[in-house]
Amino acid sequence: MRVEQLADQLNVAHARPGRAWAQDETAAETAMKALVWGESYTVTLVDDDAVYVFTAQPNTGGEPLLPGREASWPV
Repeated sequence: MRVEQLADQLNVAHARPGRAWAQDETAAETAMKALVWGESYTVTLVDDDAVYVFTAQPNTGGEPLLPGREASWPV
């Protein structure tokens, strides 16, 4: 969802790879397989002035709890 939100803020040319990734079922399957196998998965978007890197990591149980977000981590 966050990749799509960022794509909404970029110009069309820079947003295209992010939108394509978000709508690609094979990419979603690849990401889920990586997480199941204990690997992280990264999506990178590049703009004229910045590089945005989104990383998903499997839950190891040792992640820090962010204030106010305690309920967002599975127990």
